[in-house]
Amino acid sequence: MSNSDESMIVAGAAATSESHTSEGMGSVASKTVRIVRLPTQVSEMEVIVPYAMVAEITEVMLPEGGTHLSRQDAAMVDWRAQRIPLVSLEAMLNEPLPTIGQRVRCVVMYGTNPDIALPYYAVLLSGVPRSDEVNAQSFTEDVSSEGGFWHSSANMGGRRVGIPDIRLLELQIDEMRLRFDRDTTSA
Repeated sequence: MSNSDESMIVAGAAATSESHTSEGMGSVASKTVRIVRLPTQVSEMEVIVPYAMVAEITEVMLPEGGTHLSRQDAAMVDWRAQRIPLVSLEAMLNEPLPTIGQRVRCVVMYGTNPDIALPYYAVLLSGVPRSDEVNAQSFTEDVSSEGGFWHSSANMGGRRVGIPDIRLLELQIDEMRLRFDRDTTSA
């Protein structure tokens, strides 16, 4: 199974809870897929994403005065000679923002939506991510009170894990990026 297949199964960008079959693969829903556990301080849910969506785990320098991240704001950081938005999932969910300095650890993720100009974006981390494998069948679609932020969730080893709705997350980050661009050009 390819990385893009795993992303579709776990992230739900185009997948549903139906079983899909392909020659020689059997039921996709019964396949084990690779995920990355993102250490955040989101309460009640451990955040996971498909392994195939992670471009790099790195540290970045926030711009001067850029330690303010909120539900409506993203910091623009330099990564591999390009500017990408950095967001806090905690802030996006109206939870307290972890204490951060000028240098922060983040996961840089590939953008998946071809309709927006967001090839990469970064998510603030509170530790070191770990990779793992999960059975795609163990996930259920999530109907949550966070305005649909979670796509699906599961219980893994006695802990609740959740996959953000990647399309929604990317649209919100793109709106933050566009707002940042407008604010800096009008200033």
